[in-house]
Amino acid sequence: MRTLIICVSAFTAFCSIAWTSITFVGPSVHETKDPENKNETIIVEIPRLLIKAWYPWNTMSGMSYYITLVFQVYYVTFSLFQANLADSLFCSWLIFACEQLQHLKEIMKPLMELSATLDTYVPKSGDLFRASSQTGDYISDYENNLKNEELNLKTLYDAKRELGAHFRSGALQNFGPGGGGVGPNGLTKKQELLVRSAIKYWVERHKHVVRLVTAIGDAYGVALLLHMLTSTIMLTILAYQATKIDGVNVYAASVLGYLIYALAQVFHFCIFGNRLIEESSSVMEAAYSCHWYDGSEEAKTFVQIVCQQCQKALSISGAKFFTISLDLFASVLGAVVTYFMVLVQLK
Repeated sequence: MRTLIICVSAFTAFCSIAWTSITFVGPSVHETKDPENKNETIIVEIPRLLIKAWYPWNTMSGMSYYITLVFQVYYVTFSLFQANLADSLFCSWLIFACEQLQHLKEIMKPLMELSATLDTYVPKSGDLFRASSQTGDYISDYENNLKNEELNLKTLYDAKRELGAHFRSGALQNFGPGGGGVGPNGLTKKQELLVRSAIKYWVERHKHVVRLVTAIGDAYGVALLLHMLTSTIMLTILAYQATKIDGVNVYAASVLGYLIYALAQVFHFCIFGNRLIEESSSVMEAAYSCHWYDGSEEAKTFVQIVCQQCQKALSISGAKFFTISLDLFASVLGAVVTYFMVLVQLK
């Protein structure tokens, strides 16, 4: 998010400097109708200002000109910053939602490892497929379990070699008052409460992210629809004006600069909307990739619910007409090219 603000601020400052600099390039003249002969035009000198405007004082020279120039530089700079930072606020909300989803993915694996302690009677699948050289720690447990066997079947089946000697002891557990409040799964009540609280935390945090994305879509949906419509029309007109460029001059720099600025603004929205879709889609992959098979029945049910809830990726729509993504950026470019070709043919 900090990188986004720095990049947008630097780009805005560059645009402000470019707008101010191009004002002092080339002649400051304007064609107007001849008051003596309306069928002809004359060239008159105009004040060299960033924005053509009328003022009740002389802006051609003197102190009044410099005061007006400073005011217009201030106005253009802060107007650009206000517009671009307002757009960045929308993208910042999307970045915050993506970071929350990343946090949920990061705690998925530790949560599964913690929930696996709820079912201590089932050995971990990863331990069942260990190499025989890594199972030396379980040999002593295996030999202790042999004392509880009534039949010696070692000559027929060597479980130590097949399963790595990872067994649960056959001795009964003591759940009496002296056991320290230990339950049948080997955990105290506080530990069991901690495990279940971790699962509840994950679910509630994911619900908050879903509600946040929904609120963002409701707040910006209509504005995004209008912005994309106006941007499509504006890009089409700028592309048509670019065909009138006949050399390296102020007109060419103005048209191309405005065209690049408008494209960057649309791409600015689409890239972060696409990132939200990718992050929300990867939550289901993270849930499936974690060691859910080592967990308890609660953990397996939890993973199943997560996969079902995350099948549909989170996204921001423009008043339900389109989804903010890179596909939308490609669609806008396609529409601009289509309308541009129509304008060229109509001339």
